[in-house]
Amino acid sequence: MRIISVILFFLVFQSLLNAQVVETQFGKIMGNKNGKVMQFLGIPFAKPPVDSLRWKVPQNPDIWEDTLETTDFAPVCPQKLFDQTDSDPVIVGDEDCLYLNIWTSDLDNNIKPVMVFIHGGGNQQGGASQTTGGTQIYSGKNLSERGNVVVVTIQYRLGPLGFLVHPGLEAENANHISGNYAVLDQILALKWVQNNIAKFGGDPSKVMIFGESAGGVNVGNLLTTPLAKGLFQRACIQSASPVINFYQDSKNKGIAFVDSFITTGSDVEKIAYLRTLPADSLVQFATSPLKGGFVQQNWQPVLDNVVFLNFPRQVFQSGNFNKVPLIIGSNADEVSLTVPKTVLPAMVNALIKSYIPNEFQPVALELYPPGTNTDEARKSYIGILTDAQFTVNARRTAQCISVNQVEPVWRYFFTYKHTIPQLAEYGSYHGMELFYVFNTWENTILGSGFLFKPEDEVVQNAMLRYWVNFAESGNPNNDQLENWPQYESSTDCYLEISASPNGSQAGIRTAKCDLWDEITGFKGCSETVGSIKITDTKEISIYPNPSTGIFYLRLPSELNYEIEVFNVTGQKIIVNPFSDIIDLSMYRNGLYIIKIKTNSEFLIYKIIKNNSTSF
Repeated sequence: MRIISVILFFLVFQSLLNAQVVETQFGKIMGNKNGKVMQFLGIPFAKPPVDSLRWKVPQNPDIWEDTLETTDFAPVCPQKLFDQTDSDPVIVGDEDCLYLNIWTSDLDNNIKPVMVFIHGGGNQQGGASQTTGGTQIYSGKNLSERGNVVVVTIQYRLGPLGFLVHPGLEAENANHISGNYAVLDQILALKWVQNNIAKFGGDPSKVMIFGESAGGVNVGNLLTTPLAKGLFQRACIQSASPVINFYQDSKNKGIAFVDSFITTGSDVEKIAYLRTLPADSLVQFATSPLKGGFVQQNWQPVLDNVVFLNFPRQVFQSGNFNKVPLIIGSNADEVSLTVPKTVLPAMVNALIKSYIPNEFQPVALELYPPGTNTDEARKSYIGILTDAQFTVNARRTAQCISVNQVEPVWRYFFTYKHTIPQLAEYGSYHGMELFYVFNTWENTILGSGFLFKPEDEVVQNAMLRYWVNFAESGNPNNDQLENWPQYESSTDCYLEISASPNGSQAGIRTAKCDLWDEITGFKGCSETVGSIKITDTKEISIYPNPSTGIFYLRLPSELNYEIEVFNVTGQKIIVNPFSDIIDLSMYRNGLYIIKIKTNSEFLIYKIIKNNSTSF
């Protein structure tokens, strides 16, 4: 017994030696040592959004008296979890999930830059403790230790719990709005960082926010909301661009969502009922956010005239946004893990005919040739969906922001491939660069030990240095790195990130991106002018979409416009309907293209008719 007692005493004593207590604005927390850094896991930055606080603006946590042990990750937020290979999803998470995590190399030196990461997952899944490849991909341990920075990862409400818009929620809000709860979670977390990060050795005047996929969407959106002004000084958008949805469209979807659970009673009574349901039941019908290579943004922030006053493009064009140095980029083969494993040339032809208007199809076939075998066909299939959803949007965002601020913009294109042949065939897939930013590929099952190659070392060292330099100064460069040219809209210059980084290039897939701009009618942003504010009532929208046959158009009455509807073969089936209704009841289910020409814009919309449409 005496030996056991001595051992227990020694273990407790050793644990205390490795512990560190920090006093935050809400109470003391105790973290522990991990390598050469201190880590604090599961720090509450908000009250648990449960019971009556479900679908409410997040509130500061209650002050606690005892020292809170912050040595384990908090649960992820409720979600139906899919992976990119579309294996069977599982429902995981806990509604008490609004926590953040900190890694720091020195508590006493409060001049280190701070890197705040916002995870992705389509705004419906993911979390700060996400495990990929057998390791916690977002662990900040290596990044903090090797970069001498403070790393923060945050969580926010997901899916319907973070984005539901509904009349029953409007009734209890002073501004008569709803939705955007997840955005407010992110803003509250950033306020916590501003108020507390100096205690962890961080400089609150050097806060960089960065995120990938939906996390990148959220970073881009935070550039546009006045509520986030002053909460960060640099931003990095990885494989994403900002997205805000029409309020009424999300409200219609929210009504359908709530009615799928209960159809009786008032709107307020329906919400009261939904607050009694377990969170698992609210996420059980979720679908994959990246299925078959197509991004499915099922839950989005909305234009509510409080959190967001306008759509991103209009905000950037106005010049009235949070202007900070920006890194933005994407990967060469974003959708390679999610498209079909075998792609036939006929499938490329079908994709082009289904999603590209007839007049643009010859150019598309030339730029993305179907080929004569499955390898050539798959390459074009991946290229179409990667460029249309990622490459061109990175260029658009870089262009619009760079011409409307003096702060520098830096664009990258990640082209590195894993050295293992089984993975190399997938190229630079969606999210792959995160392993190298966080320096966690070396901890994965397929990247550790002898599988970790010198090329991996080169890429992770370069990405860590570029990102840390940027967090420190707003400029990713230093004398030891390949020069990364500042972005210019006229040249589209960028840094190619690979085992041999190249900053001398200009124009990423220019002809292909030009095609997608032409298809969607995007003509670029001009330098800041005194633009008239456009609200959602002045924008064009089509709803519901999908629909069983009837589609409603919201069109500004002061504009002259021409409307044409095409089927997937490019055949024109409707010209200038006599009302704001497009009736496809007599046509078969499938994809249709609406072309709207106004005085100044040429817009393309995709709509889906499905007689079995349900939430």
